[in-house]
Amino acid sequence: MRVIGSGLTLFGCLFGLMLSNMAVAAGDEIEIVKAEGKVVLSDASGKKEKSVGTNSVLPPKNVLATGPDGRAVVRMGNKGFIVLEKNSKVEIGENRDHAGFLRQLTGMIYYALNKLKGDQQDVQVRTRTATIGVRGTRFLIADTEGRNEIGMRKGLVSVASLEGEFEIHRKSELDEFEAYKQQAADAIAKEKKAFEEYKASTEREFIEYKREFSLGANRMASFDGNRVVDRPLSAESVRDMESIESYADDWLKQVQD
Repeated sequence: MRVIGSGLTLFGCLFGLMLSNMAVAAGDEIEIVKAEGKVVLSDASGKKEKSVGTNSVLPPKNVLATGPDGRAVVRMGNKGFIVLEKNSKVEIGENRDHAGFLRQLTGMIYYALNKLKGDQQDVQVRTRTATIGVRGTRFLIADTEGRNEIGMRKGLVSVASLEGEFEIHRKSELDEFEAYKQQAADAIAKEKKAFEEYKASTEREFIEYKREFSLGANRMASFDGNRVVDRPLSAESVRDMESIESYADDWLKQVQD
């Protein structure tokens, strides 16, 4: 009887350990939770392409892309979610046995990531110009024709240059100038000239050179090589974010940021 009891106890321990390992694996699982249109998966080299859709479980190392009619919401294990808009591509890089970094290759992608707990590792998002350190936040990266920018919805990110220092032009809200315009009695042409002079003076005042900078809520950074304009979030970026948030609403509610 003692032997049987010991065996059952051993079996119980092993079974419990197996369940624990399964829970960890499930927590790291990368899954498409919503998709429409063309969504394809390939290996890191861009080969072995295949179509995927809602409920598809992805390997921890892959490239995911959407076509001109495609969109996808992806659960990044226990890290949070990313939402790919049409004509977007992201590489999910492997770190041991789970996703360790995200490299945005093209398009528009919304990132909604949980706050880190305990010894959880930082999530890195990489672009062609910068490495972005993330600790529980929501932001949009657009890398399309005419747009190379990061727009912050919530939280804080650290943006590090891949090469050399950024030339950062920091723009403030224009409330001061709007008040000035209300009081002015000059013609429109004169106001425009005054505005251009005001704009030039603020640019001179807020230029700095740094290898790394922080970007907070309701701000955005536009990139032209190493020249960066840090300014208030644009109406275009707000519209893009609202559209994505509406599409992925059921899932983004789960993010703990």
